[in-house]
Amino acid sequence: MDHSSLDEGRAVAAKVNERILYAQKQAYLRSRGIDPKGQLQLDFQFPAIAGRNDLRHMPNDYGRSSLFTARNKRQPRRTLLHEKLFHYNEHISILYTGIELRAENDELVWMQILNYGQSVSLGEPFEFSVKDLVRDVGWSKNGRNYDRARECISRLKANEILALNAKAYGKSGSISLIRNYIATNDSEGKPTQYRVWLDPSLIVLFAGNTFSSHSWKTYRDLSPVARRLADYIQSHQHPYPLAAERFRRMCGSMDSNARSWRQTVNKACSEVQDAEIAVLVKLDSKDQICCVRE
Repeated sequence: MDHSSLDEGRAVAAKVNERILYAQKQAYLRSRGIDPKGQLQLDFQFPAIAGRNDLRHMPNDYGRSSLFTARNKRQPRRTLLHEKLFHYNEHISILYTGIELRAENDELVWMQILNYGQSVSLGEPFEFSVKDLVRDVGWSKNGRNYDRARECISRLKANEILALNAKAYGKSGSISLIRNYIATNDSEGKPTQYRVWLDPSLIVLFAGNTFSSHSWKTYRDLSPVARRLADYIQSHQHPYPLAAERFRRMCGSMDSNARSWRQTVNKACSEVQDAEIAVLVKLDSKDQICCVRE
């Protein structure tokens, strides 16, 4: 068999596989009561979140992974190419390409942008100003934080995420957290107003209520590590004990000192409990994070 025949066979196989994956996603959405050809609008599909401006939302398949890291600010961000990220669930994997995203800022900005767009069909544009974004994530209004928000938006667009969930939708398809944007700039060339599009494929990550809702003021005031712990806890009705080492990997932390990491975890547990996200959160003698929500 010559090379051209081999290439043709591979192309046919790839198309067949693509159709199978597409059909699997369509069937999954229908099984969750969502018409794939209907209105893919978050507050329309999930009425419980409609009109609740005090809540922000995170897909569980992202929240239980190391997509948003909690590394030390002094450590430079990595640039990743088809990197398999850590995920709490073994049947789920995430491949990531782009600049490393962090819980301290990128996670907050993306959740707030989701909020701006939740009453608009996915794939349709919506607008916001950089000043409103900085205010709504709880940062002080100043030039440094405006630039910080702009940098987050650039990173959230310049990435590709492929989630694979063998027990649900199969492959999510390649998604950028922001599909596209255009901006109006000031006299210095800095964006002040954004027009943003989100990827319609995001719907598979929310279908079947597979997302967690966080009280925004409480959540955004947590430290990055405590926020990652909140992501884990609130994605489970009855959270299983979480090994400190697995949690370290979920945070993407480079802290290899067991004692130092225990101190960090203990502080995060206290934060989450004080914030009343759970009744009890503690690190036990076996280095397991134990939690009681209610």
